[in-house]
Amino acid sequence: MYPQTKPRILIIGAGPVGALAAIYAAKRNYLVEVYELRDDLRLFNAVPLNITKSINLTLSERGIQALKKTGNPDLLRNVLAETIPIYGRTIHGVDRAGRPTEISMGYDVHGRYFRVAERERFNRQLLAALEVEPNVTLFFNHKFISADLDQKRAKFEKKCLVQNGKNIDDAKAAQWENVEVDFDLLIGADGAHSVTRQQLSRYAKINLQQTWVDTLWCEFLIPSFKGGGFPLLSDHLHLWPQKRSMFIASPNKNGTFTSQLFADHSIFAELKANPAGIVEFFQHKFPGVTPNLIKPEALQEQFLHNQHSSLIDIKCSPYHYRGSCVIVGDAAHAMVPFYGQGMNTGFEDVRILFEDFLDRSESIPTNAGLQAYSAFRQPDAHAMNELALQHYETLRVGVVSCSTRVRSWIEEWLSLQAPWLGWATLYSRVAFENGRYSDVTRQARRQGYVLQACAASLVLILFSTSLLLMLKVLA
Repeated sequence: MYPQTKPRILIIGAGPVGALAAIYAAKRNYLVEVYELRDDLRLFNAVPLNITKSINLTLSERGIQALKKTGNPDLLRNVLAETIPIYGRTIHGVDRAGRPTEISMGYDVHGRYFRVAERERFNRQLLAALEVEPNVTLFFNHKFISADLDQKRAKFEKKCLVQNGKNIDDAKAAQWENVEVDFDLLIGADGAHSVTRQQLSRYAKINLQQTWVDTLWCEFLIPSFKGGGFPLLSDHLHLWPQKRSMFIASPNKNGTFTSQLFADHSIFAELKANPAGIVEFFQHKFPGVTPNLIKPEALQEQFLHNQHSSLIDIKCSPYHYRGSCVIVGDAAHAMVPFYGQGMNTGFEDVRILFEDFLDRSESIPTNAGLQAYSAFRQPDAHAMNELALQHYETLRVGVVSCSTRVRSWIEEWLSLQAPWLGWATLYSRVAFENGRYSDVTRQARRQGYVLQACAASLVLILFSTSLLLMLKVLA
């Protein structure tokens, strides 16, 4: 039963997860205010502050399920229209003769797929859906400063872009005005470097684990063919794996591919110190990228001028303080992007928080409800963090590993030929199903034990048979 008294919910962050949280709250008759540090990205002159905006978003079953549960079919339709279906990955390499090779691998034996989208185009659709909600107010250019979680009062600094009746064109010259707002519940969806999480730690005894991964990434753009055609298969993710580096390309609606180089810090340092070696490095490690897809001059320029960004893994608990504050998405569990589950996990946070916990409260959220949410969600989020870290190893090495491919083939064969056994690949359980991440991890581990036991038994049988044959020969 939704509340009749319209408690006020403040949401920090208007990214995809924050926008979805606002939609869920609005549908439940809350008074919703969304505060965002950036400009409204729907404006043509908006300057994005998020340097990771270039990594395309992945939308899979968990995220789609959360969108469906908004009860807004137009939102789901508009969001899906911004995406491209991805059915598999193409592994690029060379054979022993040095000739380029391409190996296509489907993601799911049942033909299921996920979708990719440009971050800003995706986010715009969510903001457009928010704008028509009568009980939602959007506040852009508002910097969240602090919150008194006992008194339920938040402080912001508002960027004033109009002074003395005149617009200020230079954002750096803008003045900041203090704003204080009361709330019943504060939801922090303000990303990996969350101010909400920092404020929460002043009140709750948060256990925080923050790890900087020894990997940097840099964005590259693969242009479309003349006329807008795709230079690579548009329904595949393209991967050039190496032991200490990796190049990934995912398609955009306009025929281009958004791409990233992931590599050890030392590799980036070597390339920055010797720019003349950038093209040679790509030609040696990632055959076919240059000059076929990116001209050498453009490749070198993009590496030298685009941001070299770090990867961070953040796990914390609990996610709440009493009945006044809760964090979701990257604010609660920032993960590396290799599984494509960051946004999906955040969307699932929102769905579970509202459907399974907040909806049980007749009016304002309670400490018991948020405490139960933290206890329920934390094992799953932490499990997904670990899976994302492990998947980087899989993408760099596992996709060309014989043992990994054999295990995947066996699991897919059993899933297709003997579905009553309940077997499936780890990837399909994560991307195409809605089971708890912690359960998915246990199921994958159990399947691994069974396969290891079968392999050990087979080796023992072969050894015993060989031994018996030898003894017969000697006799």
